[in-house]
Amino acid sequence: MTFTYREVDFNHLLSQISTTDLSWLLLLGLGFHLSFGVIMWVGFWLHYKLKVKPVEILTLPLMMHLFLYLMPMKGGMLFQVFYSKHKYKLDLGKGFSLGMTVFFSSVLLTVFLGIGLLYLIPIESIELKMTLWLIGLGFLGMLVGINLIPKNLPRSNGIFAKIVGFLMNVRLQLAEQLKNWKLLIGLLTTTFVSVIVQAILFWQTGEILGIHSSFLPVLLIVLILRIVLLVRLLPGNLGIQEIMIGATFAAAGFELQDGLIIGIMTRLISVFWSAVIGLPALYSNLKYFHIGNDGLSKLISKVSRSKE
Repeated sequence: MTFTYREVDFNHLLSQISTTDLSWLLLLGLGFHLSFGVIMWVGFWLHYKLKVKPVEILTLPLMMHLFLYLMPMKGGMLFQVFYSKHKYKLDLGKGFSLGMTVFFSSVLLTVFLGIGLLYLIPIESIELKMTLWLIGLGFLGMLVGINLIPKNLPRSNGIFAKIVGFLMNVRLQLAEQLKNWKLLIGLLTTTFVSVIVQAILFWQTGEILGIHSSFLPVLLIVLILRIVLLVRLLPGNLGIQEIMIGATFAAAGFELQDGLIIGIMTRLISVFWSAVIGLPALYSNLKYFHIGNDGLSKLISKVSRSKE
């Protein structure tokens, strides 16, 4: 993390951007988070028949993003589970949530659209080709593995039986969700829109900072990053996320520094909106969480226990 941010002169970075350009990037960043809210809205409605309030299409993703910094692992996902349970009485913990189906949609889009772009552009990058094919093989392996899960629960109460029971539940829930073609098409469509918005954000950030390229290579990079950035090791993946973005840009023929700068700039935009919208939205919803006057620390403790 220290290496990542030490390599960038923030004063010089911000001095390159006019007020008009900054406003445009902030608007694109807001649209990117809004696109995640649309994905969740579609999932909640088509699977659970739950319509969240329109304002939550924007506020919920930004509250989830805020929790990426407040909790080391899976903060955003855990907050979504906690929020849905306490505000809408939707206990996602009792079954397999939409997370796997959303992930399934993202991988499907990355594999087919990504491989198509790889040979359309084309990019002579062994690293990107291998990454895409590995994602595709991992996707096929996941499908084969799910089908190999036993159909009957082992006659024991040990840890193995619990793991098999969980995996059986995963398979049943995923099979049920994938039979819902409206849900799958809705998630694929909204995920595609989200990818396009994120790619425009990265592309325009680069253009404004003097990193010029055509749109399609950036679109390919974003498709890969949507899967790669699911690996989280630190709160908000500070530093690590930017290195992953820089490495992916470098594999696509850019300079490592270009990817780092784009990663840091888009990080600052997300942090800005999380502070301006996510934090006030969080405090306005505290009444649903039954924490009294104990404040944010109590809320973090309760959210962390929502996985139990």
